[in-house]
Amino acid sequence: MKEKLAKLIDVKSIVTLTMTGILAALLLGKFDPPKEILSLFSTAYGAVITYFFTKKPSNENTPP
Repeated sequence: MKEKLAKLIDVKSIVTLTMTGILAALLLGKFDPPKEILSLFSTAYGAVITYFFTKKPSNENTPP
């Protein structure tokens, strides 16, 4: 059980959940952020999510 909790609370999960929450707040909030800020954050969000979810785990025993 502790192993599952440790895997859930890794850096990838924390960054993903935080950025998703911020993006949802920017899009659904009752305030109107500047378009430049929204565009910049959306681009960064896409880059981070793409990096985390397309990165293959490295195996140390595989030959180069």
